[in-house]
Amino acid sequence: MAVAGRKRGLRHAVSRRRGIMPPSEPVPPAPVALVTGGARKLGASISRHLAAAGYRVVINFRNSRVQAETLLESIRAKGGAGMVVRADVTRPADVARMFRRLSRTYGRLDVVVNNVGDYLEKPLHRCSHAEFDSVVRSNLHSVFLCTQGAIALLRKSGSGRIIVIGFAPAGRISAFPTRTAYHLAKTGALLLTKAVAAEEARHGITANMISPGTLFNSVKKPAKNPADYIPAGRFCRFKDILGMLDYLLSAEASYVTGGHFMVSGGYAL
Repeated sequence: MAVAGRKRGLRHAVSRRRGIMPPSEPVPPAPVALVTGGARKLGASISRHLAAAGYRVVINFRNSRVQAETLLESIRAKGGAGMVVRADVTRPADVARMFRRLSRTYGRLDVVVNNVGDYLEKPLHRCSHAEFDSVVRSNLHSVFLCTQGAIALLRKSGSGRIIVIGFAPAGRISAFPTRTAYHLAKTGALLLTKAVAAEEARHGITANMISPGTLFNSVKKPAKNPADYIPAGRFCRFKDILGMLDYLLSAEASYVTGGHFMVSGGYAL
């Protein structure tokens, strides 16, 4: 085999000297990543980051069409590729339509980032059923629907990656006053992530949760001074999340699944 390889190399070298280029190897199509809620804030940062890494990015949005289209234009201006898809990922029909369009356009899917998740901070006695239901649908039902919708394409990929953006205290079975609905939904999403990891490992799919602590752009923070409650003394930055994302999408992490990765600077340990 080594001799044959050297002979092929010699033939190619001779061909180049004679001005005859050997047939080029076929270039595999770029991988595809879906980012739910991918048009704004952390979602937009993830979309830009994946596009820069060579993914064709499917930017999902519900109401932020202008932001989604502007983001896609900026990605294309830098040589990236992708598309925008409107879908309310808490609605089964919308999710099914989104995956049909994705499949028709690209025929493959390699990464799903379940980023959507509305936040609610309100004492339980003042929380309406509609508010409670909306938070659970946004943070838990959306993960179920998008993960389930992606499975067939991820299996086809052979090395699919499912990422769920969580909440640092999600792994704690304890009271979390004023954030009961959000905490419950994120804890449920963590258990769902672990179940999917166990079910899909044989298909080469990994599923992991990345849980920020308090992001720098969070509307509500437990305290204005991060040093008052975060051991690292600062709020979480987007690049902190992107660093963990890079690892979990890498070939080195192909055996890492069902994990809860807290990117919180020591908060909620």
